[in-house]
Amino acid sequence: MNTFFELVQIAIGVRENLSEIPSCREEWDRLFKVVGDHSLLGVTFPVIDRLHDEVEVPLGIYSRWAMVAEKIAKRNAAQVKMCKSLYEKFLADGFRCCVLKGQGAAMRYPDSSLRHSGDIDLWMEGDRQKVVDYMRSLCPIRKIVYHHLDAELIPKMGVEIHFTPSWMNAPSANRRLQRWFESEAEGQWSNYDAGLGFCVTTAPFDAFFMLIHIYRHVLEEGIGLRQLLDYYYVLRQLNPEQRGKVKADLRKLEMDRFAAAVMYVMQQVFAMDEGLCLFAPDEKEGRFLLDEVMRSGNFGKHDPRNAHAKGETLVAHGKRKFGRGIRYMFHYPSEVLWMAPFMTWQYFWRRRHGYLYKGR
Repeated sequence: MNTFFELVQIAIGVRENLSEIPSCREEWDRLFKVVGDHSLLGVTFPVIDRLHDEVEVPLGIYSRWAMVAEKIAKRNAAQVKMCKSLYEKFLADGFRCCVLKGQGAAMRYPDSSLRHSGDIDLWMEGDRQKVVDYMRSLCPIRKIVYHHLDAELIPKMGVEIHFTPSWMNAPSANRRLQRWFESEAEGQWSNYDAGLGFCVTTAPFDAFFMLIHIYRHVLEEGIGLRQLLDYYYVLRQLNPEQRGKVKADLRKLEMDRFAAAVMYVMQQVFAMDEGLCLFAPDEKEGRFLLDEVMRSGNFGKHDPRNAHAKGETLVAHGKRKFGRGIRYMFHYPSEVLWMAPFMTWQYFWRRRHGYLYKGR
């Protein structure tokens, strides 16, 4: 059994002990690195803290783990405040919104403060151009693409304002996906969490949306186990009726093959009970996906295959993205075949609407 997987399983409460404790500083260093590559140092720190009382954890490793966990907790507290402030500001200005993933996902964890947070993602109600004009009146805009814009609202904290939570490259699949988001939007923009002070997405919504989010990142840049752990906690919250609806919705989008691969990863990494699986785990596809996840790390940041020059041009960016996508041709052919047409369409769509240029 992989020591990393065992550590994660202890952290989520499905395992008691490590079958083998790292025996030297080099093994502890390797464990620290792989846990860090997947942004799971926070959620696993309570396990390391307990181990520190029982076995000899190198002081340098323990100290670094503790410091990272403390920074994660502080950042989470700051992000909750920022999400509440942004939510109240946008609502007062006539824009309903909800937080995607992030702090809403963290509330499903045993200790929400230890989930490693990323950017703040807000799904805002309203016509795309109306949202763009409103955000331009507030702050500089770094980038505008089909599904979101990057706003310079908060120093040192990324904020993405979503017009839609996600997309598909294939036009027919994207139309079905956007209709699904439209049908679910009201339930998300009205799902107010009094403890947090803003709206968050529901578990049934996330059981569908987060799988799409994982799929997109696998194709575009890579995904790590942090996002898959988010999904694990979502699946644990579904009742049988909700599970059935999510399965039906995923089948309509022809996502059942990818979902079956994810179920395999859930069982191998998190020892998830088969009763929580949306589909029967697919070992062949699952092994391929798990290998990609372990090679990529968090959002593909540790995957050498994603290396590119600073200030990469749009053409070079497109070639790199398509080159990555080719690796998945026999696994997800429709999305890969439509990748280049979608990127070409998006370029001209952005240029037509004046979205290629940075700033206000």
